[in-house]
Amino acid sequence: MNNSDLVQRDKNIINNWYIACLSPELLHKEPYATTLYDKSYILFRNQENKPVCLLNRCLHRLTQMNKGKVIEGSLACPYHGWRYNNKGEVIEIPSEGPEQNIQKMCSKPFPCVEQDGAIWIWIGDKEPSPLNPPWRFPHADDPNWVSYFMITDFNNEVTNLCENFMDVPHTVFVHKGWFRNKAMIKVPMTVETKNAKVLVTYDQEKDKIGGMFHWLLNPKGQPMKHTDEYIYPNITRVDYTFGDDYGFIINSQNTPVSTLKSRVYTYISYRVAIGSKLIKPFISYYTRQVIEQDVDIMEEQYRSLAIDPTPNFRSTDADALHVEIERLRAWGKIDSPKLYEYESKIVKEFWI
Repeated sequence: MNNSDLVQRDKNIINNWYIACLSPELLHKEPYATTLYDKSYILFRNQENKPVCLLNRCLHRLTQMNKGKVIEGSLACPYHGWRYNNKGEVIEIPSEGPEQNIQKMCSKPFPCVEQDGAIWIWIGDKEPSPLNPPWRFPHADDPNWVSYFMITDFNNEVTNLCENFMDVPHTVFVHKGWFRNKAMIKVPMTVETKNAKVLVTYDQEKDKIGGMFHWLLNPKGQPMKHTDEYIYPNITRVDYTFGDDYGFIINSQNTPVSTLKSRVYTYISYRVAIGSKLIKPFISYYTRQVIEQDVDIMEEQYRSLAIDPTPNFRSTDADALHVEIERLRAWGKIDSPKLYEYESKIVKEFWI
């Protein structure tokens, strides 16, 4: 499989909002380059400090703009100084002298929205719908919750990553001692698919996250409720709630970079009874270690898929949520109305 196959494989899935970078990564006087679906894009801030996104190449000699300069809200090419405004229009060609009669030239700007500390872009061939990214990171504006982002590059593709982030059985092997340990406990789960989302609710009494981490998040020992959710096309949300007021949320947005390569923007949000901000260094360290373990196991799957990119997975009852995710993404590729019409409720059991 070569890089051009990514767009051919995902087809209509490209017509969605994806995170290009986080807000702090896009500085006021420097452009930021990123890759989505095998193409390089350049972002910069205009005079109103709003993000602008163009293809990462100058119309003149197709030079990449990474090392260009942001001048009064416009972007100048590092090769010959051609300058582009926030509409992608060429507004200056230095070699043409002070009295310029510039032929109208424009590098197509891509819809770009800054929201909840992230910059989202729409690179599809259809008009964006809705006009703003529909996803809001949970508790982003709530001062009672502590939140932060992690950025992680994976050698693997979005479908497999979404399944991994929602997969419970792997935790007793990949995250042994960090997240869960093998206990041979039967876990009933309900998998509900509706409106292009897959919600999984686990009915496990006395469930808890591993070791001291659980004590930090839930010092009062309240019953823990665990749900996982997939939101088409590329978002997962994992919730652990303790009573009505406290919880820990892992929210991942998966950006397709190229074939079998993705960048994951993980938003962590949590609230505990006492000392939420004080324990942030420990929570940050813990979550980074856990996600790096996922990087390693996804690398092992990637090595197999790099040889034979056509997956032929075998599934059991524990994989019911994976089957639903793959079903929705398959419909999304062909823009099928079934993506939002299909509804299902499945009750299964598995062991951990």
